[in-house]
Amino acid sequence: MGALKCNIIKGGQCQLEVGAARWALEEGSCFLVGANLPFIIGTDLDRIPKAAEDVFAGVKANDCAWLDTGPGPDFHCLGGRMDLPATAGFLADALPPVIVIHADEPAAVRLRWLVDRLEEELSSGSIGASVMAATIMQMIFIEMIRNIPSGQVGSWLAALADPRIGASLRALHQDPERNWRIEDLASVACLSRSRFSARFRSAVGLPPMGYLTRLRIALAQKALAQPGTTITAVAARAGYGSESAFGFAFRRITGVTPRQVQKQASREKEV
Repeated sequence: MGALKCNIIKGGQCQLEVGAARWALEEGSCFLVGANLPFIIGTDLDRIPKAAEDVFAGVKANDCAWLDTGPGPDFHCLGGRMDLPATAGFLADALPPVIVIHADEPAAVRLRWLVDRLEEELSSGSIGASVMAATIMQMIFIEMIRNIPSGQVGSWLAALADPRIGASLRALHQDPERNWRIEDLASVACLSRSRFSARFRSAVGLPPMGYLTRLRIALAQKALAQPGTTITAVAARAGYGSESAFGFAFRRITGVTPRQVQKQASREKEV
């Protein structure tokens, strides 16, 4: 699925470039970049950029990488990533490509406090420090997402804010294997069948059963990556009576076959 990338400017100033867009960032600013989206950060974007894997090659965990580009102002940046599972497609699709929070925004104060706590844990060497650091990093990501401008919120996140449609979404996610009918979901939302279907599609961008299919396929994709799992068993849990029907739906939505997912997961475990 990829990873969300979060960076906090700890000192100095720099610029962020994503595609054709640029942002000037100052100390205390933060930004979040969507999964699999390349970006460039630096004090002089007219220079030839250096790949991150080269910059961080040989750097130990929780240590800093230094990049000397010659004379000019320095900047200090702290970055992290949040790996997304296959089932996070709904979240990834709902997020804008880039979220930038400048130092003078109220959210930046909370983020700076969280970053200070994160650095304390990373440098403490205390028992449970890694667990605490991971928890704080999750809080940083959540804080970033909470501050998306309302006009940039994707349909899935906006739908969760609708009390009635949000209730039906939570019901689907809590029990995706249930034999759901439109009537059941409409009852959860306290709406008539026709009003629920129209309101759900308007909020989410998919009809209720189409959304449920995508949710089940996403969960099936995760299950197929587990060793010892059979396609037949996964197909049954996803509500399909035959492996062929499941395979057709799976490929239509993901672009690959269930067996290809299993083979890829097996190769990754061997590396």
